[in-house]
Amino acid sequence: MFPPPLESRQTLSLPYFGLILGWPRVAPAHSFETVSLKEYKVQALKVNNPVDLTRLPLNKTFQVNSPDFVLQFFFSGPDVLGIIFKRNLDKALFVRWCLFRNCEESPFDYVSVIGQPHGPPLVNNFFQIKHPPGLNYRFQGLHFSARK
Repeated sequence: MFPPPLESRQTLSLPYFGLILGWPRVAPAHSFETVSLKEYKVQALKVNNPVDLTRLPLNKTFQVNSPDFVLQFFFSGPDVLGIIFKRNLDKALFVRWCLFRNCEESPFDYVSVIGQPHGPPLVNNFFQIKHPPGLNYRFQGLHFSARK
């Protein structure tokens, strides 16, 4: 009926109180950080058009300059990701995956459209070029071009 003596209650509560105070405190973590491309200087290697893929260093960004367009790209696995900085909107923008390094015409080349005249990619100017599906060989060159 009587409560236990004060000394025994203190000995029971001390281990629990020690667990609460001794628990490591962790700062809140955020899974994403906001990054602005305007804050960082983009250091792209300027390459000639057509691009010899066998001579490009890994993990770099490349830039192709032409009178009709200026674009930067990098490789994400077999695909090419990039951004268009300048473009003549009256012409369509194409890329040709070349079987040969110098991009001479071959029946095995594959042509892909990056942007139609006055069409996408107008929003943010980002583009993605998928590696041709079902092909079991690697291309050795890329050729970017603008045509009406």
